[in-house]
Amino acid sequence: MKLFIIMEKIIPIVKSIYHDLKDVSGGKVADYIPELAEVEPSKFAISVCHVNGETFHIGDSQDKFCLQSCSKPLSYCIAYDDLGKEELHQRVGYEPSGQAFNAFILNRKGLPHNPMINAGAIMVASQIGKKLEPAKRFNIIKNTYSKMAGNESVGFDNSVYLSEYHHADRNISLAYYMRENGAFQEELTPNDISENLTLYFQQCSATINSEMGATMSATLANGGICPTTKEQVVSTDSVKDCLTLMYGCGMYDYSGQFAFEVGLPAKSGVSGCILLVIPNSMGICIWSPPLDKQGNSFKGIQVCKKLNEKLNLHIFQNIISNKIDFTDSLGIQFLQLCCDGQIDKIKEIIDNIDVNMCDYDKRSPLHLAASEGHFDVVKLLHEKGAILKQDRWNNTPLDEIAQKQGQQYDAIRELLQTNPST
Repeated sequence: MKLFIIMEKIIPIVKSIYHDLKDVSGGKVADYIPELAEVEPSKFAISVCHVNGETFHIGDSQDKFCLQSCSKPLSYCIAYDDLGKEELHQRVGYEPSGQAFNAFILNRKGLPHNPMINAGAIMVASQIGKKLEPAKRFNIIKNTYSKMAGNESVGFDNSVYLSEYHHADRNISLAYYMRENGAFQEELTPNDISENLTLYFQQCSATINSEMGATMSATLANGGICPTTKEQVVSTDSVKDCLTLMYGCGMYDYSGQFAFEVGLPAKSGVSGCILLVIPNSMGICIWSPPLDKQGNSFKGIQVCKKLNEKLNLHIFQNIISNKIDFTDSLGIQFLQLCCDGQIDKIKEIIDNIDVNMCDYDKRSPLHLAASEGHFDVVKLLHEKGAILKQDRWNNTPLDEIAQKQGQQYDAIRELLQTNPST
């Protein structure tokens, strides 16, 4: 039994949101890349992957679509780990641009504003395996993306790639504008520029489904460790800076308002994909092709708002209402011991622990022990001052076991109802 078992609470909420929005119309499928205009606008999927590896999917979750700009944070982590933070950011900034994602503008240092806009993403791509031949460079990206998706093979849409390259006037101009301003920090030939652009268009044309996207998001939520394979795919440092950039710059011209209203790191793409990251908890991928005026998935934005409304996901909300320290390894160990019912080990450390601490979902040791039917652990926690706190879904430990049968649950109910200690 794993510690953060929350899918039983998430699933009905996600199902409700999906069915509320399934038939809602609005937005327009991207057509500036003609191949993207061919997708069926009614397609809709929501996938969730918790950091413990549990998943849930609803809708067209097996349908493949191109990552487009959702590739930008993933490639940023690759380049970061290859070059290091300082060297990479000598070539690309980290401030919001205040302009459209493909704006013909650089910052005061002659650099692209951040890695989440086209100029910055082209720069980041140019740094990935830059001494290698083109096929090996693309394989670095494809293989890393696949590892972030739980070793599910990332595909490639050649038709979209060719369409992107055929309609690439703006991106080609941006690359040469950066060369003119010395942003690359080295002399590049026209062939070098062409190869870098090719790699950028290839990463945008990589294909996933929403199930893979949720695992990718959860890998970021989990500090670079893929929840399904337990492999450290990218470094914790790269993820920290990546999430910071996603929070401030990930949603095109809507980034500031999204940060204010939803308050989570996210990245959108013109294929209709949104990668949403709930740090230390889960990753969510939403796919619905019609876009709003800012270029974000019309339904995807509504999903994010409704999730925040129902679950209070805004990161500052949780800082205020739930003061768990995720660096406290002893506390995390204690929660796991209560979940597993290891009473002897619990006794060894309980006097050094706040028995009313919570995990990210505001579930206390009492929630976990009661849910698993460990009466002896519940009794010890109760004696040490554990109280009937409410979790993120307003459930107390008694609510947790309201429908559960068995002598151990009857005993727990009697103990907590007789002496609630609230």
